Amino acid sequence: MTNPRHSHVLGLITHLAKQLQEYWFLFVLLVWQWGNLPPLWRGVAIAALVVWFLVWPVTKWATLTYAVTPDAVIIHSGIFVRHHLHIPYPRLQTVQRQQWFYLRPFHLETLQLETASHEDSQPEVRLPAVPTSVADAINAYRRQTAEPTATPHATSAAAPNNPAAAASPAGPSYRITRRALTQFSLTSTGVIPLVVVLLGIYGKLPKSWENQAIDQVAHYALPLLLGGVIIVLVIGWLGAYLWVLLRYYHFTLTRTGDQLETVKGFFQRNTVTAPIARIQAVRFKQNILRQWLHLQTVQVLLASKAATDDDDHDLVLLPAITQAQLYATLHPFIPWVPATAPDLTDLAVPRQARWLLSRNAFLVVALPIILLCWLWQPWGWLSLLLLPLAYFQGQFAARNTGGRRLSADLIVLQTGHLWTRETFVVRRRQIQSLEVNFSVWMRPKHLAHLTVNVRHGNSKQAIELRYLPAEQVQALYAWYTH
Repeated sequence: MTNPRHSHVLGLITHLAKQLQEYWFLFVLLVWQWGNLPPLWRGVAIAALVVWFLVWPVTKWATLTYAVTPDAVIIHSGIFVRHHLHIPYPRLQTVQRQQWFYLRPFHLETLQLETASHEDSQPEVRLPAVPTSVADAINAYRRQTAEPTATPHATSAAAPNNPAAAASPAGPSYRITRRALTQFSLTSTGVIPLVVVLLGIYGKLPKSWENQAIDQVAHYALPLLLGGVIIVLVIGWLGAYLWVLLRYYHFTLTRTGDQLETVKGFFQRNTVTAPIARIQAVRFKQNILRQWLHLQTVQVLLASKAATDDDDHDLVLLPAITQAQLYATLHPFIPWVPATAPDLTDLAVPRQARWLLSRNAFLVVALPIILLCWLWQPWGWLSLLLLPLAYFQGQFAARNTGGRRLSADLIVLQTGHLWTRETFVVRRRQIQSLEVNFSVWMRPKHLAHLTVNVRHGNSKQAIELRYLPAEQVQALYAWYTH
C-alpha cells in the first residue's frame, strides 16, 4: 500500500450521490424554467448538468489517490490545483469506517480520518470504497507507533510487510444485549423532531382539505382531534424506535491496547476507532425516561467530528447500561474513570438557593407566555401550563447539580437541564479553562457560578454549575490554577 492507489470503482457511487445531494436544486430549476428557455439554451443547460453531475465526480475520483506507509497516510487530490496531504499516525484523532450493505460482498468500506486541526464538520480525509485491509493497516501502524516497548529494529522489520504483526492483544469487550437495545430505543427522545416534521407536513397541506374535513365531521371534532394527536405521537415514537434500533444494531465496544473501537449499524456498519489518550471527557447522560428505568448512556467527548451521527455528536461507548453496573463496566475500557460511583455532594446547590434556578426558568418562559396570551386568545391561556413546568425544571436542575474532586488530576461534575441529567468525568490536563462568576447580589449569599470548558469537536463543551457555595468553588479554582 506504499504506492499511490485509487479507490474501487464503486467509489464513484459515493461521489455521484454526494454531488446529487448538494446540487439537486439545479434539476428543479431546469424543470421549472424549461418552457422559458430557447432550444439552444436547453441543450447548453443539459450539457452543463451532465458535466457537473457526471464528468466532474468521475474526474474527482480519478484524481484521488492514497498511500499507507509505515509513518503516515498520504493523500493526493485536486483537479486544477493538486493537494498533497501527509498525516502522521500520532496526529490521528479518530479512524471511522462506514460499510453500506452493498459494499460488504466486495469487502469495501468508506474510510474517514480526522485530526484535531480541521475547522469544519468534514474530516480531513474521506476515501470511498477502499478495501477493509486499509483501515486494518492504519490501525496497526497507530498501535505500533504508540507502543512504548517496541524497538526501532523490530518496528522497521515488521511494519512495512505485515502491519498486523504489531497488533496489541485484545482487551475487554462489551456487546449490547437485546433487552438493553430495546430499552435504549424505546426511551429515545428522537420522537420529538419526528413529531415536529409530521406537524410541518400537516401545515403544508392545502387549507381547503382541512376545511372540507372539518365540515364533514363537525360533530366528532374533539374525538378526531385527540385521535389525530395520538396517531402523530405513535407514528413519531415508532419511527424514533426503529431509527435507533437500526443505527445501534449489534453495538460492540472493544479495547485493543490504547485504542477503543465501537461497531454498530444494520444497513450501514459504522466503526470508529479512537485513542484513549485523546478523550477530552466522559459523559454519563440520562433523560427523564431513562432516569425512571435507572439506565445510563455513556459517551466520550473527542476533538473530532467522527461521531456526528451519534447523540449530541459524541461517540457512544455504552448506549444503555444500568447505574449499578456503569462504573464497573466502564473502568476496564477507560482506566482513569473511577471503578465505583463517587459521592457528588461537595459541589451542590444549597437548599436555600434552589429557588433561584426556578426563578430563572420563570424568566425564560415569561415573555412567550405574555405574547401568547395577548396575541392568541383564548388558546394562548394554555401557555400558563409552562409555569409549573418551569418551576419543576428549576428544581430538577438544582437537585441534579453536584460534583467532587476525586484526585489531583480528576474531577466529576454533574448538571441537570431540560429534564436531562449529565455527569462529566474530566482530567485536569484536558480542562481548557475554568471560570468563576458571581454577581453583586450573589456575593452576600456566598454563592458563585462555576464553568469548566473542555475541547468538544471544533468548539468547546461548557460544563456550567450554578449557585454553588463560593468556598467550594474557590477551592476548585485554586486546585486548577496551582
